[in-house]
Amino acid sequence: MDASSPPATLLAAYKGAKPVAPDWFTQALSHKPERREVASNGAPIEYFTWGDEGKPGLLLLHGGAAHALWWAHIAPYFADGYRVAAMSMAGMGGSGWREDYSILQHAADMRVVAEAAGLCAAGKPVVAGHSFGAAPTVTAAADPADWIGRVFIIDSSLQMRHSPDQHEGQHRERRFFGSLEEGLARFRFMPPQPCDNHFIADMLARDAIVEVEGGRWSWCFDPNGFGKTIRLESAEMARKITCPVAVIYGERSALMDEEALVHMHDIMPEDTPFIAIPDSGHHVMVDQPLALVAAMRALLAC
Repeated sequence: MDASSPPATLLAAYKGAKPVAPDWFTQALSHKPERREVASNGAPIEYFTWGDEGKPGLLLLHGGAAHALWWAHIAPYFADGYRVAAMSMAGMGGSGWREDYSILQHAADMRVVAEAAGLCAAGKPVVAGHSFGAAPTVTAAADPADWIGRVFIIDSSLQMRHSPDQHEGQHRERRFFGSLEEGLARFRFMPPQPCDNHFIADMLARDAIVEVEGGRWSWCFDPNGFGKTIRLESAEMARKITCPVAVIYGERSALMDEEALVHMHDIMPEDTPFIAIPDSGHHVMVDQPLALVAAMRALLAC
């Protein structure tokens, strides 16, 4: 999602009304998570939990300029067997902003959240990271502390070739809207892609917009977050992982092209499963959420 992009039409036609949603989606969202915060390196990091403490842990990490509730319709499907937590990275969602960000610090925040959420009570947790969130995921999995039991990389080549501001240094002003409806109408995906499930896009957009001073509304992420993030060579981190890894990606993803897949096969262990989700773009939990649930369940059962 990119707040600086031109107006989009995905949700504009609804004029603030919620699109009709199927029963499975409504039922999933009826499982309300508990929201908590934990301090990490001076910033409050928000996280949401589903399932009982004491069960095996599952930590879910969103992509860039997103938030923890991108997983709100996915997490309940794992709550019977797992203690599930979805966190918002610093500078995104309801987590605090920092003067500077780094992949290493995001990875450190993940461990703080995992411990605070009780994900380690039954052993090493499983961690799933989507898009930009895959970089801190593999970095955390390469931690010498060896605290992660299994990793799912979801539609990420770990190259960040499509990340906004990767080569930009200019300051970006925060964008404001006069109403929630105006903000909803501006919501779009990055990288750009079509979306048939408007009800999911609407949920993501509503949870991404916050009311600020003066009765205005704005996106809940630091517009300079990408530009102020210290990167690292994620491929090198991936080569240091000793726990099982799986790669899940959208079959029509703009990111997972032939070059990206060759790169991933090169840096992943030979026995790494690669699972292509049919008829899905980059945002797999939006395009094919139930297929993503099925893929993750199958991997967890192995």
